[in-house]
Formats: sequence, structure tokens, C-alpha cells
Amino acid sequence: MLAAGAASVQSLTGIGFGLIIVPPLIFVIGAKEAVVVSNILGAVLSIGLLSRIHSGVHWRMALTLFAAAIVGMPLGLWLLLAVDARTLQIIIAVTVIVFTVLLARGLRLHMAGLAGDLFVGLASGVLRTSTSMSGPPVIIYMQGRQMDSAGFRSTITAFFVMSSLVGIGLFAFGGRIDADALTASTVGLPAVVLGLVGGQLLYRKVDEGRFRRAVQVILVVSATAALTGAILR
Repeated sequence: MLAAGAASVQSLTGIGFGLIIVPPLIFVIGAKEAVVVSNILGAVLSIGLLSRIHSGVHWRMALTLFAAAIVGMPLGLWLLLAVDARTLQIIIAVTVIVFTVLLARGLRLHMAGLAGDLFVGLASGVLRTSTSMSGPPVIIYMQGRQMDSAGFRSTITAFFVMSSLVGIGLFAFGGRIDADALTASTVGLPAVVLGLVGGQLLYRKVDEGRFRRAVQVILVVSATAALTGAILR
């Protein structure tokens, strides 16, 4: 159910899978496992979505962001391995709340060119392997570049595909993909496919503005619940 809902949001808007699924998934399998499973399922989702919308990709931007993200991913993996589960749960919850508020307020990073791509890609890479929430820096940055919706959706999906595959490789190298993570990912896979198809059917038929506002409320509520649970643990 969690995977289907998160997948439908990303299929419809191009963003939101990790932000939506990780906070509630923490309660089911734990913070560190949730990061790994979210990356695996997110990779499958992004590959499926990119196969449908690849024609609008701004490949130069996507590849530059990806190159910088590769540099940041090992640092994010180190954080995942070094930080205890309770602290990581708090970091994830705060990250969701902060970025959701920034996105809701329409914050834009008015950087452009190679320097902007490299900085944002690096930050996204760190978040990819530490929290599974690599999207917000890229989302805010692309909004500042005033990309059209089709280019935004396809370019960020291409970036997600490349970065998630490298992230999964690093998780495997770090011994984070165990039997439990594979089982949880396998269980969630049909729901991801269902969400991908459902989101595509809803695309252009739903008021995206209202939908995103509803998603933002869900994000804050789920993240607040995860934060409260970590503090009271």
C-alpha cells in the first residue's frame, strides 16, 4: 500500500517516492533498512517511468548532476553506516519536513550553469545513500531554472535512474542489501508497478497543484510521526 501510493505520486509528478515512503516504512522495517529498500524500489519505478518519458530529457544537465552525485554518494553511505538507527530516523524526518516546507513555499535556487549543477548533484548524492531522499535539492534547483513541466519530469527521472543504480551498487558493496531488504523489496515490487500504471493514467487528468498540496500535507504528517516516534523511543 505504501509503495503503491508513493509510486503513483512519482509517476504523476516525477517526484516524491522517497519522501513519501521512507518515514512510514521506518516503523515497519527500521530506518537503515527503509533507506535501502526505498532505493531499490525507487530504481525500478524510475526505470519504468523513464521508458515512457525519455524523449524530453535534458541529458547534459542530467549527466552533470549524476557525475557530481557519484562523488557525494560514498559520504552518504558512510553516514548511513556510522549513524545509529534512532539518530538516522530523526535526520530523515527533519529532512522531509524542512524540504517539504521549502517546496511548498516555492523556494528556488537561482544558480545556473556547471557550478550549480555540480553543487546540487553533490548534495543530492549525499542524501541518496544516507536518507534515500535525493530529490529535494534537484527539485528546488530545477524550479529555479524554470524548466517546463515535461523537461523537468523527464530530466529528474533520468537522474534518479542513474543515481539510484549507483546507490544500489554502493549498498551492496557496503553489505547493506541482506535477505530482509531483498524480501521487503520483492514484496513491494508489484505495488510499485501498480502505482506506476495508476500515476500514468492520472497524468493530465488531475489538478496537479491540488494534488501536490495534498501530498505535502501527507509528507509533513508522516515525517512528524516518524520524528515523534524517534524522540519518544
